Order: sequence, then C-alpha cells, then structure tokens
Amino acid sequence: MQLQDKVAVVTGGGSGIGRATVKRFVDEGASVLALDLNEAGLQETAGGSDRVSTAVVDVSDSSQVNAAFERVESEHGKLDVLVNAAGVAGPRGEVSRDAHFLTDVTDDEWAQVLAVNLTGSFYTIRAAVPLMRAAGGGSIVNIASVSALVGYPLNIYYPASKSGVLGLTRASAGGLAGDRIRVNAVCPGAVDTPMLRSIPEPELTAVVDLAPINRMASPHEIAGTILFLASDDGSFYTGQTLSPNGGMWM
Repeated sequence: MQLQDKVAVVTGGGSGIGRATVKRFVDEGASVLALDLNEAGLQETAGGSDRVSTAVVDVSDSSQVNAAFERVESEHGKLDVLVNAAGVAGPRGEVSRDAHFLTDVTDDEWAQVLAVNLTGSFYTIRAAVPLMRAAGGGSIVNIASVSALVGYPLNIYYPASKSGVLGLTRASAGGLAGDRIRVNAVCPGAVDTPMLRSIPEPELTAVVDLAPINRMASPHEIAGTILFLASDDGSFYTGQTLSPNGGMWM
C-alpha cells in the first residue's frame, strides 16, 4: 500500500485521468476527495466507496476551491497529496475547428481555457499548502500535456495553458521545498479520455500518429506515473516533468 492512511484531493475526478487516479489511490490505501463539475461522473468514480468523497467544484472559482479544502481540513486535519487533473481542451470543453489559428481565438475563449487549466491549478495549490504544512510535507502533481513540450496540431490556448502549468510547477517546487512539499508535473501524450475524444476524427488520428507506439494510452497507464510521484517512491523528485507519451517526445 503506497498511500496507506494518506489524504488526497484529485481535481477532474469525474472522468478520464482524474477518475483513474482516484481509483488507483484508493487501491493504495488513500482517502480521496474528488472534485469535478460533473456530479454524475463523480458518483460513478466514487462507486459507493467509503474512502471516496466528492464535491462539485469549478476550479476556476477560488471561493469554491477554498470551500473544498476547508472541508478537507475539517474532516481530516491535513492533506498529503494534491493532483491537478482538471482541464479543458477548449472553450465549453471541446476543441473547435475554428480555433486552430491564433487569429480566430476570442478573448473569452483564451480566458476560459487558462482559467481552468492554469489559474485553477494555482488556486488549488494555494489552498493545499497550509494543510500540507500541517502534515509535515506533501506531494503535488500537476497534469500538463506533451503539447507543452512539442509542437502539437491542436489550438493555441491549450498548449499555452499547459506550458504555464510547467512554469507554475517549477516555481512552486523551488518555493515549497523548505516545507517538504514536492511539486512535479506529468505531461501525457494522447490518452483515451472524453476530452481527447471531443477532437474531430482527422485531428485525433493526426495526434495519435505522432507517437511511434501509435495508440492512445489508457487513463490507468497515466495514473501509474501520478502514483509514483505522489508516493514515497518519488521522494527525490521535485520540479520535474515526466512524460508518458508513447515516444511522441524523446
């Protein structure tokens, strides 16, 4: 049991990588609060487990984020692990064909994606730190994307937001090392999630074909990397980026 008696918060826990991470953490002995906007998805993730609690939270709203972490404090008194898996590929959660070029992106589209993918991660980290200090340390894992590392045939706002997540990761890691709080990032390649499935088929095929392994990863495969960074097995990692991407970036 790599996370026995640990307390974790996983954003984006209603589907995809977030859901797989919640389930993997529970299997390893953790108690998990899963956050998402999708209440039905959260209930499916929880599956009746007494070690999974859920909350409908918009991570781009700091008041909702703070309320969720206040709940963690009242119920557990500490926090050991935070995983920032909440993310959107584009406005309204979908990739628009009209947003492939920088000149087509509106102010609102740009702001919506960065609010969830980047600002939301900042809000959760800010709320998590006092609880991790109370626990004597912790591990934060931010889910970025291989699109932050290489050119990617998507839109402008998604790779920009995920590149910001990498900067947030490195800056946080340096600033929090003295508190024994480790901060790392995972940059997955193509993963079989509802978000990626929202991409029109020609674009999705082009993304998958970028990897020599020539398939999408399962969310469970990415959850294994997240578990490594969250657990004591990754105790000497901070400020680092691991990229399970099927060879898309070498």
